[in-house]
Amino acid sequence: MRRALISPLLSGLVIPGLGQIVNRQVGKGAMMVAAASLLFMLTLGFAFHEISQAVLALDGYAGPDKLAALRGQLLKQGVTWLIILGGLTAALWIYAVIDAWRGGRERDAGLAGQ
Repeated sequence: MRRALISPLLSGLVIPGLGQIVNRQVGKGAMMVAAASLLFMLTLGFAFHEISQAVLALDGYAGPDKLAALRGQLLKQGVTWLIILGGLTAALWIYAVIDAWRGGRERDAGLAGQ
């Protein structure tokens, strides 16, 4: 019961793949940590790029609501890739939590049977 609780918490609250490593699925866990890190860095880099482009496009804007103008500029630029990368990151995170819970439950059942 212990690993079935600890593993998904580690994968959900710390980083995807850490629960798999605790469940002694080191290869799977390492791949998930690497994939989550890569997706997170790509999403963050893309977000910074898009926001900086929107800010540069509004460089002479003198209107009353700059935040609304920035939002409009971001929507005009299109943020499809940001949505896709964020969705992939969320999907990996959810999969890691469910897989860590299943692996922990199986590991707990195996240890109790010994």
